[in-house]
Amino acid sequence: MNDAQTPVPSQTSIPDNTQLMQLHDEAAAAVSTPDLRERVRELTARVLHERRMALGDLREIVTAIASGVGSGLTSRGGEMKDGLKQAMAGLDEAVGSAAQAASYTLREAATQGQAFRDNELKASLEQLRDLEGQIVEALKQAASQSGGKLKEELGYLSDHLKISGTRTGEQVLESLQQMASGVKASSTAGRTGLSESASTATERLSQVASGILAALSESLKRQSERLRS
Repeated sequence: MNDAQTPVPSQTSIPDNTQLMQLHDEAAAAVSTPDLRERVRELTARVLHERRMALGDLREIVTAIASGVGSGLTSRGGEMKDGLKQAMAGLDEAVGSAAQAASYTLREAATQGQAFRDNELKASLEQLRDLEGQIVEALKQAASQSGGKLKEELGYLSDHLKISGTRTGEQVLESLQQMASGVKASSTAGRTGLSESASTATERLSQVASGILAALSESLKRQSERLRS
């Protein structure tokens, strides 16, 4: 089996300070628009696609947007709690959609017979798994770099999302479940007429996704038990 290019989800563009400052400023400006949630959703989606910043840059992206929105709300006297909640809902929606698209890219590559090195495939799926945690950690980081009301509300928001979960987390879980079941089914001989190499690739994707899904499910179970205690 030939080595293949690393799957898309594991790519990272390492954004520079100029990119992040511009993202911060655009997020601050979004506060003055009629629909903050939609504006942040569009901004996040554009950053992940047009500017070639990747899901691997998510922590930096979330920190820049959260601090930018916070700065905008502070300077304009906006309602901090509601504004941050709207902004993070928009960001969460955009990241969840990007995560789902990344999972489809992996599945499509597998069904086309692309070979995966196991370590690269595992890293790509683990990056998807960890997106929700990165959002929470980025909010904590933004809080630690802030002060006053903004610090308080960012800390509250990160704690809330850690307990309640995110849309991104839901979509990642759904994607892993589809990989673990649907991808394996599609590789069944005679089911879709896949080539031998494609069948092997989808089987490997299913196996790795199943292992990561099991770990994720166990983590969610432990979290639920902690909340009930």
